[in-house]
Amino acid sequence: MGRSWAIPGKGVNFMLKNPNYKVIRRMAWRNLKANGRKTITLFLAVLLSSFLIFTIFTVGNSYFKLQKLQNIRMSGADFDAIMYGVTEEQRQICENAPEIILTGTIGICGWVEKTEKDSTPNVGLVWADDGYWTQMMESVREKLEGKYPKAFNEIMVTKEALKECGYEDLTVGDTLTMSYGTYSGTATGSFRISGIWDGYGPKKQFYVSKEFYDQSGWQLSQSASGRYFIDFKQKLMTQKEQKAFIERMNLGKQQSLFFTEDPGTSLQILAGLLGLSAVTCLCAYLLIYNIMHLSVAGKVRYYGLLQTIGMTETQIKRMMKEQMLLLGLAGTGTGCLLGVLVSFFLIPVVIKSLGIKSSYVGSVMICFHPVILIATVLLVGTTIFLAARKPVKMAANISPMEALGYRAAGKGGKAGRKGNIIRRLSWGQFTKDKKRTTVVILSLATSLSVYLCITTMLDSQAARTIVSNSMDTDLLIKNDTALKENVAERKNILDESLIKSIRETDGVSKVHSMIFTEITVPWEPDFAEMWMEEFYAKWMSIPYSKEKEEYQNHPEKFKSSLIGIGEAEFDYLNKSLEHPVKKEEFLSGKVCIIYRNGLDFTDAELTGKKVTCTLYGDQQMTKTFTIKGITDESYYMAILGYPPTIITSDRVVRSFADQCITLKTSIKYQKEYDRNTEKKLLALLQEDENANDFSWESKIEEADEIRKAQGSMPQLGMGIVLILALIGIMNYMNNFVANVQNRMIYLSVMESIGMTPKQLLGMLIREGLFYVCGAWAVTLTAGMGVTYFLYQSMNYRGVAFSIPLMPILLAVLVSFLTGVSVPVFTWMVLEKSGTVVERIRGII
Repeated sequence: MGRSWAIPGKGVNFMLKNPNYKVIRRMAWRNLKANGRKTITLFLAVLLSSFLIFTIFTVGNSYFKLQKLQNIRMSGADFDAIMYGVTEEQRQICENAPEIILTGTIGICGWVEKTEKDSTPNVGLVWADDGYWTQMMESVREKLEGKYPKAFNEIMVTKEALKECGYEDLTVGDTLTMSYGTYSGTATGSFRISGIWDGYGPKKQFYVSKEFYDQSGWQLSQSASGRYFIDFKQKLMTQKEQKAFIERMNLGKQQSLFFTEDPGTSLQILAGLLGLSAVTCLCAYLLIYNIMHLSVAGKVRYYGLLQTIGMTETQIKRMMKEQMLLLGLAGTGTGCLLGVLVSFFLIPVVIKSLGIKSSYVGSVMICFHPVILIATVLLVGTTIFLAARKPVKMAANISPMEALGYRAAGKGGKAGRKGNIIRRLSWGQFTKDKKRTTVVILSLATSLSVYLCITTMLDSQAARTIVSNSMDTDLLIKNDTALKENVAERKNILDESLIKSIRETDGVSKVHSMIFTEITVPWEPDFAEMWMEEFYAKWMSIPYSKEKEEYQNHPEKFKSSLIGIGEAEFDYLNKSLEHPVKKEEFLSGKVCIIYRNGLDFTDAELTGKKVTCTLYGDQQMTKTFTIKGITDESYYMAILGYPPTIITSDRVVRSFADQCITLKTSIKYQKEYDRNTEKKLLALLQEDENANDFSWESKIEEADEIRKAQGSMPQLGMGIVLILALIGIMNYMNNFVANVQNRMIYLSVMESIGMTPKQLLGMLIREGLFYVCGAWAVTLTAGMGVTYFLYQSMNYRGVAFSIPLMPILLAVLVSFLTGVSVPVFTWMVLEKSGTVVERIRGII
């Protein structure tokens, strides 16, 4: 390798370097072959790391695009922000802003009151400008026949909206007669279907002409009607940037501006993906570092003797770097190639599972980006460099004298005199090399923490977790006639006989009904005056001062609702209140809860106020409550009048009003998500004579939709978990096996002086369990904090943080089985290597 020259009298050797790099490369290759097990372990660590990082970024890149498409589908158009109500000044600001590439406007102008075939259609009337209809909605339309309405009596429809009105067989050119309501009042007219469209987004609405909107009485500046959509050039916007834009719009009291999930949550998800990649690199770093460190520590004589035959420190470093370069190139190249294959097969599966048609998505979704490959190579290369740097330096610094005096036994310690000897020996070995122990525990804890994070995320985003409704019921049935403007058209179709049939249906556990009656709230100078002032300022286009006198003299023209709920529903609602209400006072009718209706009141401003209501149509029938609770849940709402909606006990409502109407009925099954029970209930409704006047919300149907949208993403997440778990287990196995091999003399001597195989095995198992317990201690402390951070960074749905119990118990079981099985396997291999004498002779 080189030649040594000594200068007489100086005692200094000069080593002439031999630049024979081919020899070094050949030695590096032979060294890798000679240490096959460790080489394979290192190769797998690099391969899995590069594969996982490449896949994370490739799928993440596609996920951003898929997320955008999903939001477009849910929203019905391609935009980044929506503003409720828009003034001409605000419109000019947006149209002149260079960061905005497109704006669109729609105006909500009415609803279908009834048709000849259905008295309770749930269909709205909407006008859309060219920017919204032609450009923003273009990507969500799969089918379009005809053209957008131009004349007053023309409408653009969907098959769903026609079916809701009872006319699903109509087509372009046909005429539809309907009664409709607008700001100006109710009218009846015949409308020609100018076009039919299909695609994604809200379907139960008719698009009308600009002429119809202008005559409806609504204005785009009113937040109840105008919707202004904004599409930005910049697709990733921080909360600070979003807030700055909102302030720039100088919103009025009635206005509000919301950003879609994409601009803000994409940054959070990106941070989560980067965090996941960082954890992957950390696992790989710990494994590579530990293997190389143990390899160098176990071959001190080898590296020292290399220097005695003329190999320089630089050449030793180069040999080890050549080894890592070979492993890095092979592992990274194979990992990226595997990532390409998996990503190109995986992304179409994800797209299909989301229900997005390939023709709609386009080939641009399945893409390979060179930046991802470069980032993967840089990350994995940096990880290998950092992990190998210290072991390489340690190998190069070993002197020939250190090699000649080296003993592999390591540091010892004094055992205590008390306690179980096996436990003391196990604890002594566990704490002897604190650095090695820390590396193994940290690697296992990292894998467990990532498992904890991803399983928590998957559980929180599971269909059953995301589905939310009042009281967590399985089916909610609504009486669509209850909110008719014309009192004569209201029918109590959810009557006692139907409720009894529902209760007696097999599989039904609980049934709760919400009733209501119409009321008025007479004017008084305290609460009523304060409420109406704020209501007009928030929701009305005319000042309260113009209608105050009318309200004072004719409060019957300003109706509202008195809602009655049962005891179980009160318990559920009361838990959600910032200031809970005393149950006895609520059930007796002394106190009430009111619906805030989006007004800018704090709880303190309303709590303790007195509110008096009178029965609509009988001003002599009065009832006074003390307000003790405030809710923002729109579930507890019937006819939304100007005065407040008052919530009280159903017994109070029945004693107050002779005629009440059941608004909705919630049903809970004996077995959650019981499809057979739901099938029976829906058949019961469809057989009823008022079948067309019922609507319902099914927890099963909602869960199915969410499950369809999620597709195979849970399996993808668990795949990532398994790869990281494999890296952690590999690290643990390598450390434990190497530790036992380095202690073979010690273990063989202990066996020779009387320690039984059972005792030796018990000592090794205890050591393994110490590692597992240490890893869980780190996971449940520091790991839990990291898990919470990563969870929140990717929690774009805002689901509450909770730890799933069963997956964690499974992880505990698997980790402790691993902690036991690895020592058992190691001991079996050790026993097969020969007798005690043969083992000692072979090592010495």
